[in-house]
Amino acid sequence: MNFKKKVTILSALVAVLAIVYILILFLESDRRRDPSFAWLEASNFAMADTIEIYGKNDLNVLRRINDTWFLYEDGIDYPARQSRVEDLIASLNRKEVYPIRAVSAEARERLGLVDGSASRIRIHGGAGLPLLDLLIGIPDTMGRQVFLKSADRNEIYSGEDRFTFFTEGTSVFWMDRRFFASASIADVQQIEVSLPLGAYNLRRSGGGWIMQGTSDEIDVSRVDSWLRGILEGEAEYLTTGSPETIESTITLRMGDGQNKVILAGPDNEISIRQVLVSDSSFTYLLSEATYNRLFRESSYFLR
Repeated sequence: MNFKKKVTILSALVAVLAIVYILILFLESDRRRDPSFAWLEASNFAMADTIEIYGKNDLNVLRRINDTWFLYEDGIDYPARQSRVEDLIASLNRKEVYPIRAVSAEARERLGLVDGSASRIRIHGGAGLPLLDLLIGIPDTMGRQVFLKSADRNEIYSGEDRFTFFTEGTSVFWMDRRFFASASIADVQQIEVSLPLGAYNLRRSGGGWIMQGTSDEIDVSRVDSWLRGILEGEAEYLTTGSPETIESTITLRMGDGQNKVILAGPDNEISIRQVLVSDSSFTYLLSEATYNRLFRESSYFLR
């Protein structure tokens, strides 16, 4: 190969390398100028079975069992509010623009993206496979955005704060404390209430309600509002065990023949009642104020 041919080949290689280098610079600058991505791809979330959420003071662990999420606490899987977990995942799946703000160790310290100051969301798949390890730092000066960083990278991004809402949640925030997950007022045909001072029975009649044993007119709006409070009600907390005695009972007889029952134990020294619900194996803890809203005397419904 003569000298001239060698020069031509080398010149062509240099030209190709120059073009490649320019393309890399262009693509990298474009990525830095407008980096749009999701923190967690939907395909990765399909493998997820554990979510660890580290807040400023709390660690909440969510576990997926048979496609249902549970709050794992003290060795027990409590029912988790599925819609809340879905909202978290939607925020992580959402493709957004996250500009790079810094890369230095000093910036990580200053922006709260180091152990001890950062909040954190970790997601694992089967056998502990790491799918996401996201650090959430301090908000920006306007308070609308927050600084973010993947645990295995140096780049610090900023983006709309969709995550602090979840990392600041306590176990109560994640726990599904509702008595009944789904039921409507129209499904209830009869209500039987037993209290320490007596019992009464409400049943549908036409478009209203009547109370057994009395001819007094019933305030339909009060019954409907109270019934909605029962069907949409929730406890202050869930636990295990059960009350030693049952003091009060509400039985909702549904149109499909099923019954929904709430059994309340006596008040204790800290004004908390243990309550059993027919749809759950857990014990619901109710404040005295919540108990009084649910377990009404019959006179409450009379006009």
